[in-house]
Amino acid sequence: MNATTGFWYHFFDVPAVYNSVRSVLLFGKKKMYLEIQNAVALQEGESILDVGSGPGELSQLFSGDYVGMDYSENYVSYAEKKYLGKKFSQGNVLLLDIPEKSYDVVLLASFIHHFDDTEVQTILRNVAMVARKRVVILEPCPWKGNPVAWFLLNMDRGAHVREFTVQREFIEKYFIVEKESFFYSGLYKLSLFVGTPKS
Repeated sequence: MNATTGFWYHFFDVPAVYNSVRSVLLFGKKKMYLEIQNAVALQEGESILDVGSGPGELSQLFSGDYVGMDYSENYVSYAEKKYLGKKFSQGNVLLLDIPEKSYDVVLLASFIHHFDDTEVQTILRNVAMVARKRVVILEPCPWKGNPVAWFLLNMDRGAHVREFTVQREFIEKYFIVEKESFFYSGLYKLSLFVGTPKS
């Protein structure tokens, strides 16, 4: 059950705070950045939609046609000012209003654990329609035997952290899983899936 409500929830809605705390808990973000970049494997001329882009930090990993989308106007405003030359927009992925096959790659990084099972299915269905080639999904996983990691996940604003196998079951409903793995970064265990939309 998610424990981050009220003051703490809004505290982490401050982009600078969010970035700083995540950097500390991940012991820096270099490993996570590298894993995401390698999984996305963006080629020259390809476009990418970063769903749940938050403060926009992942935009710096990609050159070319990048668009970040987030529900928080606060995060979008921050990202537009900090990452000049990158595109950001405010939007709701549950009510996605983007033409089909608009982007080569769709990225969801530490995003779907903020939604319940029904909402996740809606999100993945919408993303499958928008992605031309592939989707890349990064998610936290429960880290059994690590009480510090358990505490941090309990304080995460996302109340639906799922086991690796459960994540795969959701993803396989809408995508053919081409690659799957997990890795450790700081106090987090993270899963990584690369899939192609089912026709």
